[in-house]
Amino acid sequence: MIVDAHVHRYPSEVYQDPVGFAHSQDEKRWLSLVSPEDRPSIQGWADRNKMITDMDQAGVDKAVLLGWYWERPETCSLQNAWHLEWTRQDPDRFIAFAAAHPLANDNGLEELKAARDAGFRGMGEIHPVAQGFSMRDPRWLAMVEFAIESNWPINFHVNEPLAKPLPGRRETPFEDFHWLAETYPELKIILAHWGGLLPFHELNRDCRKAFANVWYDVAASPLLYDKKVFRAVVDVVGPDKILYGSDYPLRLYPSSQKEPDFTTFLDEIQNSGLTIDELAKVLGENLALLID
Repeated sequence: MIVDAHVHRYPSEVYQDPVGFAHSQDEKRWLSLVSPEDRPSIQGWADRNKMITDMDQAGVDKAVLLGWYWERPETCSLQNAWHLEWTRQDPDRFIAFAAAHPLANDNGLEELKAARDAGFRGMGEIHPVAQGFSMRDPRWLAMVEFAIESNWPINFHVNEPLAKPLPGRRETPFEDFHWLAETYPELKIILAHWGGLLPFHELNRDCRKAFANVWYDVAASPLLYDKKVFRAVVDVVGPDKILYGSDYPLRLYPSSQKEPDFTTFLDEIQNSGLTIDELAKVLGENLALLID
């Protein structure tokens, strides 16, 4: 079974007018990423039919709908309502993670409880710097403790520290993740986008011990890294800690790809030097265990 651990989906009123949506919700950072003014956009869009058709063509059985790291709690609530609708419509194809913002105070926790009751299976993407809160904020840590109680993983957006600066990009300090993992060793942490290559820090024995409950998704990998990254990271942390994710509907190969798909990246992964057993873990078995 192939399960994509990292996709995004938006309703037609959003992707038909992303500028209008961003201004109506005061989400300028999101707009700078999906519809930049100074460069071609790599953002693709997909309605339900296209997304499911693309999944079927690639052999993707299920996909995790991730929230965005919205700047406003109200937008998190809106995205959670979309996810609830879509998972009820296609419960065999989509798994929902909740968008969250600790500045919503008690309302944020109540919304997470409602999401859990509705069958959501995790939280994320989260980006403390972009969302304007500290990893040590008590309001955020209440959400962390809720995730532990609920057996939910939390997916964090992580930027590559040495990547070219882009509009809307914010740093994600590795020290924050180390502190969180050490302070809450029972928390299931997913660091998106190869964790900005943080897994190589697990060559340090202390870091490896602290990161025992940390996983890395590979979303958007072709935009950042050579496919040799698969073999290299698996050799450092093992195949059990890697999760296939595409970041669909991004166009991961913008020079040759006019529309998003799942097939092209999956072909790259399957030719990345991993063994059959390693591929099975990365492409679905690891996530199934993580959200069980």
